[in-house]
This record gives sequence, C-alpha cells and structure tokens, in this order.
Amino acid sequence: MKADKSQMFPVSLDKLKADDGAPFPLFLFLKRNNKFIPIRLPGDAIGMQKYEHFLQRKHNELWVPNNFQEIYNTYLQYTERNGSAVPGLGDVVARESSGSGATSAPEKEKSEEASIVGDALNDEELTQTEKAEVLSNISQDMMRALNQITTRGEEARAEGLRHCKEIADEILNVAAQNSNIYDEILALRNSQEEIEHSVLVGTMAAMFGMSIGYADESLLADLTVGAIFHDIGLVKVAPGVMAKHEQKWSADERKEYERHIEASIDILKESGAEFHPRVYRMILEHHENYDGSGFPKKLKGSAIDETSGVLHLANLFDRLCSGKQTGEDLSPAEAFDYIHEQSTDPAAKQEVQPELVQRIFQFMLTEKTSADAMKTEAEAMARKASKSV
Repeated sequence: MKADKSQMFPVSLDKLKADDGAPFPLFLFLKRNNKFIPIRLPGDAIGMQKYEHFLQRKHNELWVPNNFQEIYNTYLQYTERNGSAVPGLGDVVARESSGSGATSAPEKEKSEEASIVGDALNDEELTQTEKAEVLSNISQDMMRALNQITTRGEEARAEGLRHCKEIADEILNVAAQNSNIYDEILALRNSQEEIEHSVLVGTMAAMFGMSIGYADESLLADLTVGAIFHDIGLVKVAPGVMAKHEQKWSADERKEYERHIEASIDILKESGAEFHPRVYRMILEHHENYDGSGFPKKLKGSAIDETSGVLHLANLFDRLCSGKQTGEDLSPAEAFDYIHEQSTDPAAKQEVQPELVQRIFQFMLTEKTSADAMKTEAEAMARKASKSV
C-alpha cells in the first residue's frame, strides 16, 4: 500500500515481543518504494526469525493503523505490567476493561511458509532482470518437483509437494518486491522465455491479489499454490492432444483437455497432503467464465469465487502472451489491452468478472501513473542539477 503516514503511527520494535500474538496489524515502511508492506495480521506473532531479521537490517520501528491506537496502548500497558505473553485479542481488551479473569486463548499457529515478506524487507528492489533470473531458476526447481509428484513413489511425492510449497513462498517474495505492478508484469513476461507457465501465473496471481488488497499471508500463499498446481492434471491428458495447437482440437480432443481440471484435483487429493479448500476451488474454477461459457461446470457470475477469478485472469494473461488463447502471440501490453477491451465490451465473451478486471487494472494504471510522474520529476531534477554544475 502507498505510504500515507497520517493514517499510521510508528511503534518501536523493542516494545514488541517476537513470539506474542500482538492484537493489531503490523506494517513495515519501505523508504525506497514509499510503501507500507503488511507483516502480520491481528493476533499473529512476528516470529523470532523475522524479529532478528528486522534488528539486523536496522528496521527499528514498525507501523500500526491509527484505528488500533487504543488497542496498542492496552497491549503496551499489559506487557509492561506483566512482562509476559499477551493473551488473545478479545481477552486483552476484556481483561483490561472489566478486570475479569478470563482464560487466555491458545496462540494461533502460523506456518512460516506463508510469509510474503522475505527479501522484500531489505528496502532494496530486485531489478527486473534479477527477478526474471530468480523466476527462471524457480521454474527449473518446480518442474523437478512436479515430476516427483506425478511420476514417483509416495516418499518422493511428499517431498515434491513440500518443495512446491516452498516455491510458492519464493514466488511471493518476488511478487512482493514491486515498484509498480503494471510495468513489473510487462517486464517479467518479456524477460525470459524459460520461465515456466505455472510460475508466471503464480507470480501474476500474487501481484493481482496484492493490487486489490489481499494482505492475508495464508490467502496469498494459497492463491500462489493454486496457480502452481492449476495445470498439474495435464499429465493425464493424452499426449497426442497436448501435441496439437488448441485451435485444431476436435470436439472430443477438447473434452479430453477439459478433464485436466478434475485430474489436477485428483492428483492433489491422492497425494495425501493437506490443502485449504479454497485451493481446490480455485483450481476447479479457473476455467469457469463469468458469462457461464466456461468449464467444467459452466458456473456463472457470483457462483465463481473472486480468488478463482484472480487466478483465471493471471492464467488468461499468460495464455494470450503464449498464443494459446487466440492462436497469435500477443505482447504483454497487447494482452492487457485485449483483456481490458473485452471487459468493457458488453457483446464480448466475459471470461473474468468485468468489475474485478477494472479493480485490478485501475490499481495498476494508478501505480504506473505515479511511477511515471516520479521518473519525470527525477529526470527534471537531474537536468537542472547538470545545468548548474
């Protein structure tokens, strides 16, 4: 989120305890990007690893939204007086206001695999080339992990699933390090051909999710995991079908291809790994169209979950760029123009909810306009400085 310090107040890191579930959200301010990055939701602990990381990087203060000022004051008074872990959010406020002896709720466990922060906390931006190289390496790792899941024994399958979840975390780290999403996506899609489709879709989906306000780490992680696995069922589609271009499929071949949706779900369920139900739903619905013309269930309108729409949009964008959608490779900018024009044309096929497309695109264009203005201002200042020398 863009920095508006009037809406936030800083808190000293030494006032927070690494393993306490602080009853307020925490944000880190990135000076170079002039942005607040969400670190933890209310009730979640920072974690010792990240706490030490902040200290090493001299991030001595975090930020809290103004509407949590009273709760923060209560938290501070409680910890200073008791010197112990703070109970759950409701218990802290209730105990301080009523003096009751309510028992503390068990602390919510949170997997570090769900963290979107990673290297984004360094106050340093990866260049577009560096991001592309990271994603290219991730692609190679992921292809090996997917091979383990679909072709090997139970032990190798479990290891492949674990690795894929780690890869989702790496993708989120790259996605979180953006100055403006529009330019970043154009650059990443153009940078390296060897970035695998699912890695690109995972990165795009994470960026799109962040652009419309998804700040929950587990939701973003599930969105990325859903993107990684959305096409894993293609391994069960007849090779002869996959060898042909989609535009040349017969009706029976298209039905064969459409079975990859259920096949993806089956592979994940057969693996024995635990996934949030929304991961299955995103995969199941990522080819459902807003106008009801999609597959496999021909869902329509609000029957399609918004997260499924985000994944669908990311998948559609990459399919347009690779020529799978129209039979013609589009540049990233052309693909965005195509999606935008379709969403505003009442007579056009509506694959993704038009309102969702507009929300994402409006954010990206606002970011682009802001970034372009900053660039123009910096160039003007550089010219002025050079003339004065």
